[in-house]
Amino acid sequence: MEINQCYYCEQIFETKENLYEHVEVHSSLERNRELNSRKKNKKQF
Repeated sequence: MEINQCYYCEQIFETKENLYEHVEVHSSLERNRELNSRKKNKKQF
């Protein structure tokens, strides 16, 4: 049996499809964080 593990939080999923859906949550969170930090940096100047 193949283990599908999230490389962000190390959660384990039974299928690759479940893993991909889960990883998308992480990547969208990361994108939002990046955008928010850019906005904050612009306000400081």
